[in-house]
Amino acid sequence: MRTSTTGSARREAARMRATVSVGRKSVVLAGHYPPPLGGESVHVKELAQRLRAHGVPVDVLNLRPGAPPSAEYRAITGRVGFLTALFKSLVPGPLLHLHTNGHHRKSGLIVVAAAMALRIRGATGLLTIHSGLAPEYLTGLSPVSRRLMRFGIASFAHVICVNAKIREAIAGLGVPADRLSVIPAYLGTRAAAPLTEADRRMLSVFTPLVATIGGPDQEYGLPVVVEAIPGLSAHFPRLGCIVIGSGGDAALRRLIAERGIADRVVCLGEVAHERCLAFLGRADVFVRPSYADGDARSVREALALGVPVVATDTDFRPEGVFLFRRGDPRDLAEKVTRTLRQRLTGGWRPQREDAAAHDRLLAIYERVGVGPLRSRSGVATAGLARG
Repeated sequence: MRTSTTGSARREAARMRATVSVGRKSVVLAGHYPPPLGGESVHVKELAQRLRAHGVPVDVLNLRPGAPPSAEYRAITGRVGFLTALFKSLVPGPLLHLHTNGHHRKSGLIVVAAAMALRIRGATGLLTIHSGLAPEYLTGLSPVSRRLMRFGIASFAHVICVNAKIREAIAGLGVPADRLSVIPAYLGTRAAAPLTEADRRMLSVFTPLVATIGGPDQEYGLPVVVEAIPGLSAHFPRLGCIVIGSGGDAALRRLIAERGIADRVVCLGEVAHERCLAFLGRADVFVRPSYADGDARSVREALALGVPVVATDTDFRPEGVFLFRRGDPRDLAEKVTRTLRQRLTGGWRPQREDAAAHDRLLAIYERVGVGPLRSRSGVATAGLARG
């Protein structure tokens, strides 16, 4: 039964890739793809879904190391495997849209490898840089590495930067400003599904509920949230916190136990995106404690679901986010307390979701020959994509 189902799924994926729509160039999306969840991976998956909904054939190259086999993508192993897949995929001339963090040597080599494939095949490419750590990495490159990165990035027809600092760093390499746009890696948030009965019972003991998401790396700042919980519990005796993502690992659980708050903090690990949205929709406040962010998709999702957000004072946050000092659990506890009191007394109003990023991205696709595409409102988006 499992073999039959997998075979059907693969045939359906192949059929979607083979579908040709009049006037629509096919697209190769290369980047990380779920699981696990992440800003880049969720964006790549949703972009593939949106393009297919517009009738555009899409082939996904999953660059995540160790990605399991799936009908939704082709798992790519190593730089040689990446180059081989690109040379095969870019015939007879699809658009390549590469997604990468841009903050380490491996990412730079991926950009250069893709640039070589584009030039040799005479194909067109888009590049999205996702990481808030990219500006520091790019500005710290040696002269030789700067020239190599400029060659790689300039080989793409347009570069999408998820925040202004990334755009400044790439412009500093010598890439023309008119080929750079600042667009968040966010296409909107659908309504959250109801919690399962088991999840509802698990959370029923917590009032209010704090939610946070992150990985195990230091940049995500999850220990700061743990250190803030004892102070928050003094104001809210039934307060609880859920930690979503791989950051709820053994090290974080040890810290939770050391602080004596194991009854207040639940580490959920990796969950499906739909379940993640259900948890976010149930939260009374969402906390983003990261030390650096490109844009932070989870922040936008929480706001779209009507949940107030307390986040670190990084270079950019959307309108309506309450800020606290990076790495400061006392300031976090103070800002969360203030936000919760506003929320619980009806003094906080949800932010309206902005669809501009979705429309501007579709406009860039139109400019490079994928289209015509239309926004969710049905209005043609040609001409909207301006840096």
